[in-house]
Amino acid sequence: MEQSSFHLLRSLLVLCVGLGVCNCLRTLSPRLQGLYKNEHTPVVLWHGMGDSCCNEYSIGAVGKRIQEALPGVFVHSIATGEGILADTESSYFGNVNDQVAHVCETIAAIPELANGYNAVGFSQGGQFMRAVAERCQHTGPKMHTLITMGAQHQGVMNVPECWNPSFNMTPSLVCNAMQRLLGFGAYLPFIRDRLVQAQYFKDPFALRQYEEHNIFLADINNDRPTKNPLYAENLATLQKFVMFRFQHDVTVVPCDSAWFGFYNGTQLLTMQETALYQEDWIGLRKLDQDGKLSFKEVPGGHMHFSLDWFEKNIIFPYLDSQSASTAI
Repeated sequence: MEQSSFHLLRSLLVLCVGLGVCNCLRTLSPRLQGLYKNEHTPVVLWHGMGDSCCNEYSIGAVGKRIQEALPGVFVHSIATGEGILADTESSYFGNVNDQVAHVCETIAAIPELANGYNAVGFSQGGQFMRAVAERCQHTGPKMHTLITMGAQHQGVMNVPECWNPSFNMTPSLVCNAMQRLLGFGAYLPFIRDRLVQAQYFKDPFALRQYEEHNIFLADINNDRPTKNPLYAENLATLQKFVMFRFQHDVTVVPCDSAWFGFYNGTQLLTMQETALYQEDWIGLRKLDQDGKLSFKEVPGGHMHFSLDWFEKNIIFPYLDSQSASTAI
């Protein structure tokens, strides 16, 4: 009897000590709290040109690493086509305005995103994700932090090179077709309405044609004489807007487009030197004055980064709720 009581007492002591250690760990390491209760803000990803939402060797691998680093976090990877092939093709052919509207409806119907989310846009997915914020932030769900990787925020003035943007260097026949069409005439109706890359093509030597005929970028950048004040109001509600530029990017021309830089035909203007910023057409100046803009650089070519780099430079500084809230 005494021996049984001893074993029971020892078990209770072990249990109490265990609970005490757990409480200490929860107090000392907020990141461990995710193992007990999911407190991480959901993440939405939008892939780039020539990629698909769930390719296990590209964006699928990124989503998996986020979930490994932040246990319990909800990750939604945007698809604009059914299946890998259709989703990849939709990154070349389609109407970006329709795609953005579809994405706004999709994320609004996902219960896990109801309380807001953080967003990462890869290459052209960066300006597309920004369009979601500008057009749908007021209807919800709220985007808290927007991170863009090598985005074409001020468009491109040259045809993008034909290499898949993520983790491999496989030439694409579809991309070659895009190049030929874009070279034929980005502002021709039958091209501009169907070719995704034409919808963010910004020729500095044909700005009038761009303003009149571009159906996407000229709108979300408020480049036309008539401005949409909602875009500035919505974007300014972000808690953080982080822009990564690839140091040796030859796909995005000029590469400073990733930082809202623009070549005006004579010189390369920084974001702060553009009318878009100075007159605050889309809310960038307000974000900058509030200390919510960050400009970062990645060594190497367009979309050349490792998962370890992504975890160190994207996940823990910006997607980990504890680290991000401290930084903000």
